[in-house]
Amino acid sequence: MDIIICTYNNANLLDRVLTALSLSKVSPSYQWTVLVVDNNCTDDTSAVVEKHINLQRIPSLFRIVEQKQGLTHARLCGIKNTTSEWLAFVDDDCLLSEDWIDKATRFAATHPNCGAFGGKVVLDWEITPSPILVKHSGKYAAYERGETSKQLNRGNYQIPGAGLVIRRTALDKSGWLDKQLLNDREGKKLSAGGDSEIVLRILNAGYQLWYTPDCVLHHFIPTKRISETYLFNLMYGFGAAAPYIAAMRWNRSYYIWLLVSILRIFKGFLQVIACYIKASINPNNKAEALIMWNWTKGQIYSLFTIVRMDKQEHIIWLSLFQKSLNT
Repeated sequence: MDIIICTYNNANLLDRVLTALSLSKVSPSYQWTVLVVDNNCTDDTSAVVEKHINLQRIPSLFRIVEQKQGLTHARLCGIKNTTSEWLAFVDDDCLLSEDWIDKATRFAATHPNCGAFGGKVVLDWEITPSPILVKHSGKYAAYERGETSKQLNRGNYQIPGAGLVIRRTALDKSGWLDKQLLNDREGKKLSAGGDSEIVLRILNAGYQLWYTPDCVLHHFIPTKRISETYLFNLMYGFGAAAPYIAAMRWNRSYYIWLLVSILRIFKGFLQVIACYIKASINPNNKAEALIMWNWTKGQIYSLFTIVRMDKQEHIIWLSLFQKSLNT
């Protein structure tokens, strides 16, 4: 298994992530490597990686620089510079449990039709979050689906990128390596939806998606992200990704999808109005109104972009519907 850590100016947390990996207890029969993709870091990232290479506690640790900014470009770089059939995307702020690699490798070996899977993601807040942030903790990648493994489907497909494990063959057959429709984080820009695109395209390629509770990681949330403003920006990013994700889940025609998407936006407007009315009575509801507004605003932007696509882009776009209809 190849573990790919994409990082951008997060040296202190990356140090903790690599330290946690160095404590991994993995069966001697399993081979694993760690590749750190340095996405134009200007901090001490290179020194941190070099320190851990010299410590020789991680069997095979490497670093490579990807000059194209953005998580999607960094992931592509990591994939192209690794060779194992199974890949694990681990964020630079996620601490794996000591048995995570061992459990993940065992799960992959016993599920031959699986194209991607993920485990529990527990949030470690640096400071106590407000109730509204806790309510929407899923947007921060909190993830838990019970104590038994279960196969996922088009209705509950979500697997966070924090600890997402992928079969290389499935990713290749999904077409994602050739063309990506969504760009994830780009520097400080909170784009979203890349994880969902990957797993849905793998599902549409005929592979299974799974959740396993045995693989547990802790996702550290620093103080700078623990604010309602940050959540609002997150919601805009997820809203902008929503029309694309809906297309990959769709099983009817493009034009019905377009109509339903417009109706969803109209419904979002009504919900925003309702939230603002509630906020006029109780100011505590203002945050919910802004969350809904940013989500709706993101959808409007993306739908407008999709409708204005040129002919070639529409051909690629409509191919997603064809794949959805055939699965």
